Amino acid sequence: MGSCQPFKDDAPFADKVKTLEDDELLEIWEETQQLAGLLSQQIKAELPLAPEYEQLIVAELQLRHGRRLYAAGMGK
Repeated sequence: MGSCQPFKDDAPFADKVKTLEDDELLEIWEETQQLAGLLSQQIKAELPLAPEYEQLIVAELQLRHGRRLYAAGMGK
């Protein structure tokens, strides 16, 4: 974990998510989930941690999956 370097520019995360590899997106999502779990334990309450990041990551992964399915279907 934590192998991704911080972004050096001011581009929005919605743009950056398109340039990351699938495993990097999943790593960010996993770390966010772990942090949310730790915070929830500490304050004894459910607290969404950056839900917009999670939504952007899931949407990007779904888009990529759809593209792969489409490309595989076109190859037949």
